[in-house]
Amino acid sequence: VATLQSQLLEAISGTALGEAELLNPLDGRPHARFLAFRDPRAQRWCAGLKAKQCITDVRGDVLRIGFGLYHDEEDLEAFAALASELA
Repeated sequence: VATLQSQLLEAISGTALGEAELLNPLDGRPHARFLAFRDPRAQRWCAGLKAKQCITDVRGDVLRIGFGLYHDEEDLEAFAALASELA
């Protein structure tokens, strides 16, 4: 999961999501299986992703992207494509 998280951060670096504040940066220590991004647009992003059959979690102004053992690089590419459409 840590490898996928790193790859996702790289893949979204040029997107609006990449501009959001990453609340739980990857620092080599034990890490949750999600990345949490703070941004005022989090609610809108979550709704837009859900409309495209991409499930994320939102709590206030924090969008959380979860990772599971079943995710792979193709999933990251698909998510990065969706993230590129976020404004």
